[in-house]
Amino acid sequence: MHARLRGAIVIAAATIPGRAFAQPSPDSTAPSPAPAATAQPPADDSGAPPTPAVPAAPPPAPVAPAEPRFAWAPFGYLRVQYIAVQNDPNVAFVGRDDGFELQNARLGVRGTLDHRVAFVVAFDGAVDERLQVNTPDGKLKVGLRDAFADVALTGPVVARGGFFHALVDPEALVPDTRRELIDEPIESRGMRATEGYETAGLTPGRSLGAAIRIDPEPPDSGARFGFELAVQNGADEFSSNNDNDKPAVSATVLARLPHDSWVMVAGRYNPRSLGNLPFRQDEDDLQGTAGLHLALGPIALGGGVIAQRTTYATTNGPAQTAFGGHGQVMFALPTPLPLAIGYRFGILDPSSLITTDRVMEHTAGAVLAVPRYRMRVQLQVTHVVEQAARELSNDRAQLAAELSL
Repeated sequence: MHARLRGAIVIAAATIPGRAFAQPSPDSTAPSPAPAATAQPPADDSGAPPTPAVPAAPPPAPVAPAEPRFAWAPFGYLRVQYIAVQNDPNVAFVGRDDGFELQNARLGVRGTLDHRVAFVVAFDGAVDERLQVNTPDGKLKVGLRDAFADVALTGPVVARGGFFHALVDPEALVPDTRRELIDEPIESRGMRATEGYETAGLTPGRSLGAAIRIDPEPPDSGARFGFELAVQNGADEFSSNNDNDKPAVSATVLARLPHDSWVMVAGRYNPRSLGNLPFRQDEDDLQGTAGLHLALGPIALGGGVIAQRTTYATTNGPAQTAFGGHGQVMFALPTPLPLAIGYRFGILDPSSLITTDRVMEHTAGAVLAVPRYRMRVQLQVTHVVEQAARELSNDRAQLAAELSL
């Protein structure tokens, strides 16, 4: 009995300390077992040492896509002129409002997004609004002049959408701040109220629409070709929508030459609607234009021509044809500041159905630039020749100053 009791005591004493080490108390500082991912696998049957296990690699951190780079810059310019028009003794509204005129008060912004999207938004505070034809009383208003975006498609091809000036009028290729004479040519400008019998120009203005286009940079040599295919509303410049269900379509081919020279041809079809119901009428305009600007050393040549045929679907009246054009030459003089003088001849015949409405202009002018202050000063005198049946005394002189912001 005593021998058996002594054996049981010995076995109990050997077992209790082992259990206490294997299950430490919560305050124990004994190291915890290694994570299963780094545990050593048992040796294989060959007796070779075990191969250490490689810890599992953490998943790669997600890489946030780079934000598209956005860049923009404001721009603007001011143009003011003093104009004096000869008073006609027989027509009360011609020439009797000499004084200062604000030609442009342009403010805008242009920018790019990641070199794939470009945009322009601009307003002008010198839009001349006249409620009646041939009235000497005009009002200034603020008007939208550009609001479009270009999206790069492939290579130099871009898609344009918004409110823009299609490349149908050659003057769309001539920025206001680089125009050599004060006014646009007569076929684009028309005849303003108080300068003669008010007449609209023939070329289309800005309109809402979309276009596919390439406008290449001027080359160092040879020629680079571009084009524009545009679909626009074709309504009045300040119309918020189209005037009927049919858009205006145009196509232009452009060749850029060295020294900012260019040649272009274009065609346009615009089915228009005029008037209010129940007297609304449909008219269709078919236009063709061409223009050029050639810089030949100190001589710069420019010109443009437009022809238009209008048919009257509602009234079935006789078709009307109209044409206009201009040619000009400028000579750069060797002076400390850039100075050029030149001459322009322009003609406008707005309707073949009226035999006495043709107007011609002989314009001589000069432009002096002050590049350091981003300024230009321009002077021009114009002799206007009306047809004999409605001849006017309406020659004019203009002095303009321009500041680019």
